Amino acid sequence: MPAAPTPPLVLTFAPSDPSAGSGIQADLLTCASMGCHALTVMTGYTVQDSAGLEDAEAIAPEWIDDQARSLLEDMPVRAFKVGGLFAAEAVAAVAEILADYSAVPVVLHLGADPPDTDDAEMEDTAEEVMAATLELLIPQATVVVADGLRLAQLAADGLLETDSPEETAAQALLRRGAAWVLTTGLHQPGDIVVNTLRGGGDSAAEPAGEYRWPRLPGNFRGAGATLSAALAALLANGMEVRDAVPEAQEYTWRSLASGFQPGMGRLLPDRFFWARQGDEPAAPGADGSPSGPTEDAS
Repeated sequence: MPAAPTPPLVLTFAPSDPSAGSGIQADLLTCASMGCHALTVMTGYTVQDSAGLEDAEAIAPEWIDDQARSLLEDMPVRAFKVGGLFAAEAVAAVAEILADYSAVPVVLHLGADPPDTDDAEMEDTAEEVMAATLELLIPQATVVVADGLRLAQLAADGLLETDSPEETAAQALLRRGAAWVLTTGLHQPGDIVVNTLRGGGDSAAEPAGEYRWPRLPGNFRGAGATLSAALAALLANGMEVRDAVPEAQEYTWRSLASGFQPGMGRLLPDRFFWARQGDEPAAPGADGSPSGPTEDAS
């Protein structure tokens, strides 16, 4: 009996998250839900629950490299998704791998929660990781997914330099070489969450797409991880970025609308909402109608 066709393969670089709110476990769930098979390269171990991240331990860059190359030499990967990295040397290792497979699209998620710590050494390490990410990974990214407030903070801290007071942090990422930047507005105030897509050769001054979603009640973990993994899965399925971005957002919105609270902390997305009994949650537009996101594309 011949083997069944191989589903699209997504290679994800991420730490282990025991709660499956984010990290490799979340990427596995999301990619499987969207018809892909996830290959995983573990970048670290974490101690976290549904409330958040408590501690993390990095995996040696040599192990990251060995994990990835053993998979890439064996199987045809259709997309990369890059999540949490805990050392500048790990960033460099991932950057070398991406450069060797430059034809494969890359989704880079900048929205992972940093450790909540007063340790100055850990804060310095986090800054080194971000600086290396901006220098080495941004220029190779097909799509960067980032929370708007975090980008603004990076600019305010001087880690992400803007050319002028008028240049936004997203525009600065495009100038550094990212093909597209999807900025999310989950942590901005208001009843509507506004996500903005820039890039694709369009004028950086104008967004390529603006998507408005009704804000869901509750405090969630894993929204950005779900969005970026869904986007990688859609690119692995052969979709263009302009088409994949709204579809990945709708999948994420539905996952969050079906979210559950497994512990005493935050809600987690239900990445297999469509497999549960009962009606799927409708994805309303900005006016509350079940028509999907309101999109203003220039």
